Amino acid sequence: MKKNHLKYQNSKLDRRNFSKLMLGAGLTASGSVSIADGLFDLNWLSSSLANGLDILRDNTLICSSQGSNTTGVSFECINPKKNVSIPVNFRGHGLNQHPTKKQFIVMMARSPGTLGMVLNITNGELTHTFCSQTDHHMHGHACYSADGNFLYTTESNFKTGEGFIIGRETTRYQVVSAYSSGGIGPHELAFMPDNKTLVVANGGLLTHPDSGRKILNLKSMKSNLSDIDSITGNLINSFSLKHSVIDFSKASIRHLDVAKDGTVAIALQVQRSAMKHNKLIPLAILHKPGKPLAILNAPEQLLRKLNDYMGSVKINLTSKTAAFTSPKGDMAMFWDLDSLELKDFHSFHDVCGLSVSNNEEFFILSNSSGKIRYVNANTLREDKDKRLIDMTKHWDNHLLSAVPIS
Repeated sequence: MKKNHLKYQNSKLDRRNFSKLMLGAGLTASGSVSIADGLFDLNWLSSSLANGLDILRDNTLICSSQGSNTTGVSFECINPKKNVSIPVNFRGHGLNQHPTKKQFIVMMARSPGTLGMVLNITNGELTHTFCSQTDHHMHGHACYSADGNFLYTTESNFKTGEGFIIGRETTRYQVVSAYSSGGIGPHELAFMPDNKTLVVANGGLLTHPDSGRKILNLKSMKSNLSDIDSITGNLINSFSLKHSVIDFSKASIRHLDVAKDGTVAIALQVQRSAMKHNKLIPLAILHKPGKPLAILNAPEQLLRKLNDYMGSVKINLTSKTAAFTSPKGDMAMFWDLDSLELKDFHSFHDVCGLSVSNNEEFFILSNSSGKIRYVNANTLREDKDKRLIDMTKHWDNHLLSAVPIS
């Protein structure tokens, strides 16, 4: 088992560019968001989803869980032909499209849930529901094998605390394999370009269904990024977050995205209550094949605004950009994959949902107020003509750009 450590990268974002970014995002010198940013743009309220579907000419379906305690929860798919809305009995989290049978979307329950479901976006039917193993709970994410024959989910044995990767065949979604995740609290996972190696974000956080989302091991938590052979279950590599100056001991690796060239972008969530100091911790990490983990740095004023929390991450290789969202910071941030420098950021209240349009022209953002925005992946400027607003929706943490069914 190889061990790799973190390489620190200094940001070269100078004062002039930083000031320009701050003004462009509606931030004041104190880092606060302008009042207008937190309000609905009345010019767009009259535009319903049905009238705005011409924006989907980029051949992208937008899928997400949505809802609240008062309105109920549902799976939603914005479709040029027919929007799909399917009521569900749990708050959804991660979503994945079947790679060969595009009509099927799997949605996982939010951690520490115990359910996953497969939905047909052509007819709005729920086709399969599956549960976690006995004495297990799930962590909200899954991924399909390249041929679509297997689905892999992250789970934990809540009696022992051990993390697992559970493999299911996709005819009836029955369990066919169970491997150690290489750590505690495995969250998001994805296949590397070889379609054999799974990379897993072991967040290090121990939870239990009986205590909800309460973290039970703050003092002893240890996070890592693990590479696992999906066929044998063998642990190939384990990467830990260590640095001589920055204290990453309470930084939980939660979400990740893998590019076709093997680059992995990693989003962190810091457990501040368990730390003995108030020093800022960078929340965005990049791992390129054969190189050490590298920090994606940001000016202190922006980093402080993130409130120790990154929610989603996506890579766009066409524009060589890694995008991250922070709902606690009301901000999406964009870093250059080559220079590792911060390129820009976009202020957006409670933004968390993040995906890349299928033509890779846009980053797509969503928030809990029913708003969806398109940010050009090259200019990093929002295309306001593509805005969608549905005040009856409360988009959840993750957004899926799905391929339309022909």
